[in-house]
Amino acid sequence: MQLRVDETHWNIYRYFKNKANSLEGEPSKLLKKYRTDQQRYARREFESSTINQLYQSIDTSDIIYLGDFHTFDQSTRNLERIIRILAKNDYQFAIGVEFIHINHQFFIDSFLRGAITELEFLESINYKNSWRFPWTYYKIFFEIAKKHNIPIIALNTKGNLNQRDNQAAKTITRYHKENPDHKLLILFGELHIVPNKLPQKVFDLNKKNVVQTIIHQNTDEVYWQLVKKGKLRSDQIVKYNLREFVLVNSPPWLKYESQIYWYEHLADDPNFDIHEYIIETGTLKFSDNIVDNFAYFCHEINNTLDLDIAIGELEDFRIFDQQNLKRVKTTISKVKSKKAQSFYKKLIEHGKTFKLPGKKAYYCSSYSVNRISYLAGIHIYQAKLKVPDKEILEFFNKRDRTGLFVYLIHNYISAYFCSKLFNPYRKCNMYKDFQYMARANRNIKKSDQQVFKACKKLCNKKVIINDELKGLDIYQLHKTARKVSHMLADIIFDYFFATKRPEYKEVFHLVVTDDYSNENYLSILNEIGKLVSIKSLKKREF
Repeated sequence: MQLRVDETHWNIYRYFKNKANSLEGEPSKLLKKYRTDQQRYARREFESSTINQLYQSIDTSDIIYLGDFHTFDQSTRNLERIIRILAKNDYQFAIGVEFIHINHQFFIDSFLRGAITELEFLESINYKNSWRFPWTYYKIFFEIAKKHNIPIIALNTKGNLNQRDNQAAKTITRYHKENPDHKLLILFGELHIVPNKLPQKVFDLNKKNVVQTIIHQNTDEVYWQLVKKGKLRSDQIVKYNLREFVLVNSPPWLKYESQIYWYEHLADDPNFDIHEYIIETGTLKFSDNIVDNFAYFCHEINNTLDLDIAIGELEDFRIFDQQNLKRVKTTISKVKSKKAQSFYKKLIEHGKTFKLPGKKAYYCSSYSVNRISYLAGIHIYQAKLKVPDKEILEFFNKRDRTGLFVYLIHNYISAYFCSKLFNPYRKCNMYKDFQYMARANRNIKKSDQQVFKACKKLCNKKVIINDELKGLDIYQLHKTARKVSHMLADIIFDYFFATKRPEYKEVFHLVVTDDYSNENYLSILNEIGKLVSIKSLKKREF
């Protein structure tokens, strides 16, 4: 099987970046200069690094900068991880944020000590008009800060890019001099943390008496250099020097996908309501380009994997969202199995994406590359095999759950695997995580503990599926199948497909089949086990 994944990724990258640029319009001269500087610095020589080297640099630094791509939640999730690590190790530190104006420091302090509510805080800082990027990305910082008594420092001001850097540098320097025992963890736009920008200004104001670490995130040039050198891994840190790192844990096109979504739905939305917005998860409405994107993903998967699915089969689909919910529910109500009806209704209630029973149609509760490419993977599986839904629905009423479980395993492996073609940095729980979650833990619901226990047992190469699913309801069975499938797909992608192992063909053949037996599932486990010890694996940290 010929693999053209690098070419596919380059096509995807250009597709999203060009579209994002077209929505942005003509940038100012100063913005162009900032971008040119970033690209110039990004093209420097770098070498592989480790999480320990990064943490050592953080440990010995006064100020740590983390680049933020404002529309991309992965940027803020990485800051959250670093904050939790510093808090866990009892560091004295503060968090500096670009997204709040320095004139609103009083409201930050009031919110952190509980004197005002979240809504009052957002209205007081005029978040609706002053920043507009999803509040859900930043909210977690305030929750952690409240819990651990961590100060948050506003760094934003009016003016051009240079003026804003100058004022932010003065605020950072003042705080550092007044609180020399506190580290400062700064979240600022990625163009500003290039060495000759904000870090240099802070360094000069402190008369070179300050130690700083710069952490860039998912830099385009670094990503493609790693691809060119054949050194791209799914969990990666590189460094330019002992104090400047790049986290590579997401393909660069996902940044631009998030930017497109922001431009299309959040930037100029006249109906934007902050009260409604903070209750939601951050996605406000369905993308107008969903059908085109879904078809595009299906064609890319078909070409990359050389599946030879006819164009007519690929393009024979319907996509529904929450606006079509009545129609989706009507379709579900016509299914004869009451257990199946209850199952699909629960998927809707929990905001899941899924294939509608008996239809070449899919329900997607909210738009993202991960969700759409995941559904495209299910469509690819269905189109390749032309699986009759009538047979599948019979599984719901059988006492033996094996057929339904393995059917879901095949669909979800295909779904997650295909989604990793578009986001190779997706990560999921692995065996050791199942093991940990299965233990008694007051933070995990009993029903979820049952799922994790089942996941753990289903990694046994001699497992009898039906025995391990006893006591689980249909929705728990689905959750178990998803978690196990994601783990297996992650292994197949990272250890077989990405490394171009010849054994990939055999594993792929076992998944793309209509054999829903216990024996088929064991064959998948055994083929994977020949190369990888499933029970030794744990979810990546970044």
